[in-house]
Amino acid sequence: MSVADWIEKQAPSGRYTFSKETVRKEFADMTPHAIDTAVQRAVTKGRIFSPCRGFYVIVPEEYRLWKAVPQEVYLDRMMQHLRRTYYVALLSAAERHGAAHQAPMEFQVMVEPPMMRDKERDGYAIRYAERRQIPMDYVERKEVPAGWLNVSSPELTAVDLIVYQDHVGGLTRAATVLEELALKLDFSRLDASFLQVAPAPVFQRLGYLLDRVLEEESLADDLLRLMKSGGLKMKAVPLQLGVLTEDAEVDRKWKVLVNQEIEIDEL
Repeated sequence: MSVADWIEKQAPSGRYTFSKETVRKEFADMTPHAIDTAVQRAVTKGRIFSPCRGFYVIVPEEYRLWKAVPQEVYLDRMMQHLRRTYYVALLSAAERHGAAHQAPMEFQVMVEPPMMRDKERDGYAIRYAERRQIPMDYVERKEVPAGWLNVSSPELTAVDLIVYQDHVGGLTRAATVLEELALKLDFSRLDASFLQVAPAPVFQRLGYLLDRVLEEESLADDLLRLMKSGGLKMKAVPLQLGVLTEDAEVDRKWKVLVNQEIEIDEL
């Protein structure tokens, strides 16, 4: 069997990725140069592509017109290959929790340091954000057609939307996504350890948006009870960083200086 034939047999068997090490073991009687040449020929023909060094994704027949494969097909295996901790985050996570009207144009992934470089290929883009430490207790393992994905829980997604608002188009866009995501949020099921995923001002801003902007009072009160049970101390913080607060009203419940008007986008 040639390397090309071996590659063609993988996808029908449910295997969409392979490493250079795997193919070299499979064809131990061939020289590394001959294997590399055969693999590169498959890349040139659009049969496979390489999103990172030494790792290849097989392009199934149904995707060959696009010459690309959705990231969810290979992301988990790629991260295992790289030995990186990750989760699908922000708008991409919100979409998987039902916020379909805010579907992103790119695949957003959270990683621990060192930061990974964004990748773009034939209309597909992976954008990375960085967390000092990924709280795996609040990451869900979800089954997808070609395998599995790590996805931030609805509650962690909500927090990330505030922390990484610049990655989603600003605080107004974050609030718009939260409006749909609210159906999946349940802070009453969490314990105080969840409060370690972000500083207190993040929870204050999230609570304010849920309570005052989205009118999700019950949900916001659950968050407030969690904050109080965890001994989270609130000091006055601006709703929007980098905006003057001189004439801003203070929301006494959340101790938020309302220095930006939030208008939810129409879906």
